[in-house]
Amino acid sequence: MSRPLLEHFEGATYDVVVVGAGAVGCATARELAGRGYRTLLVDRGDIGAGTSSRSSRMLYSGLGYLAVRYPLWQMAFRPFDMLRRLKYTRAVMQCRAELVRDMPDHLTKHRFHYPFRKGDRYPPWLVDIGFRLVEALGDWKVPLSYRRLAEKQARAESGLAAGLGGPLRGVGVFEEYMYAWPERICVDTALDAERRGATIRTYAEVTGINQQDDGWAVTLTERAPGETGQARITASLVINAAGPWIDRVPGGGPAEIKRVIGIKGVNVMIRLPESYRGQGLEAFSSKNEPFYVFPWRDLHFIGPTETEVTENPDDIRVQDTEIDYILGEANRLFPDLHLTRDHVQHCWCGVRPTSTVDGNTTSLPVRVAEDEQTPGLLAVTGSTIMLHRYASRLAAKAVEKRLGKRGAPPVGKIRKPDGLVSNNGIGQMLATEHVVRLVDLVRRRLPDGLDPDLGRNRAEELSRLAAASLGWSEARRQEELEHFTQDTATVYRRL
Repeated sequence: MSRPLLEHFEGATYDVVVVGAGAVGCATARELAGRGYRTLLVDRGDIGAGTSSRSSRMLYSGLGYLAVRYPLWQMAFRPFDMLRRLKYTRAVMQCRAELVRDMPDHLTKHRFHYPFRKGDRYPPWLVDIGFRLVEALGDWKVPLSYRRLAEKQARAESGLAAGLGGPLRGVGVFEEYMYAWPERICVDTALDAERRGATIRTYAEVTGINQQDDGWAVTLTERAPGETGQARITASLVINAAGPWIDRVPGGGPAEIKRVIGIKGVNVMIRLPESYRGQGLEAFSSKNEPFYVFPWRDLHFIGPTETEVTENPDDIRVQDTEIDYILGEANRLFPDLHLTRDHVQHCWCGVRPTSTVDGNTTSLPVRVAEDEQTPGLLAVTGSTIMLHRYASRLAAKAVEKRLGKRGAPPVGKIRKPDGLVSNNGIGQMLATEHVVRLVDLVRRRLPDGLDPDLGRNRAEELSRLAAASLGWSEARRQEELEHFTQDTATVYRRL
């Protein structure tokens, strides 16, 4: 597949332009194309290169959505809030079941633990009810298999539980899934959107969105290395799905309206004892914030932080104080490990685009917002990878309301790559999967970027395959290797 010059898009007309090729943007393009809309998906970088590649990597069961910040006795006096939480949790569990059914090759199942301690905000009986309720809201399609064990039994069954500091009032045990390859979910979703008829153009930054009589004019500027150009296209509707960058897209909405607030989350990767391998933990920190220990191949990553930020997500980095906080909380749970910075393999952070209501953050719900000043310019906020299809259906319903329903085109069969890909398979990826830079191949088309070495060991080999397939000169190949090194240092911090 040859990469068309951006100038070739000049004057093109679409029903919908989707801005942002993260999980939500890709799913929205897929949903719209599947419903017959002429759709263009654009991103200033690669598919899935933003927040979607820096998530917690867990297919979350949704129990946390039932947790309230106000005193528990007030729950009975806030029925509408509780009803909203129940409705949203049901949607979460339905999405969970959908992904387990449709993406089994992208998921791994693990045993998780929930420690009960004296003084916890939520007593064991209430957590028990919460887990049962969550399963019921999901119609038991993908059970959590939750059970509460006495301390002695839990320690006997699990090396991770045995390492917990005491005293414990018991340990909840349940099954949950994690994304084995979260970046690939975005890529496969985008390719499925293309198979349904959508057009994809990566490394095309939206530098202007202007209202006109019959819709919107969108200006795209080339951002691929060694290329220049600009194009102005038109669309009946624009969907801003740029995640934490939503309010920074030029013309992407009224400047005075803040649609998202960034919540920074830091994760620290550590090698824990072999007896902990493959097992995870969910708990609350000393601040009563969610805290987890998630298995990742032979390692574990621990976090997160929950910090509101206003800076450009491009400039957000992991700070020493955040690493120390996470290690301190881990040592509070597992006092015999005595974790220090010397145990850290690497760490990373992302910014979650939390929806705002009247200027305040809210974890509920996913929103498709449209301001009266800019009809036809929609913003999708508050989603996660697990909810990306749910968010896309909300967006598609909003489009149908404005443009009417269309006939669905025929859809070809999606090709799902294996975890191990031959050189011939890599050549096929380079030819058909919108690879522009070496980092696109290493980190988002192949699983190598998620290895403990972060893809460094195969970068040279893969750069030569990319150069042969994409026609890079030796100078360009060296530039790509240097860019890969710099990008890795930006995304991942090594101590």
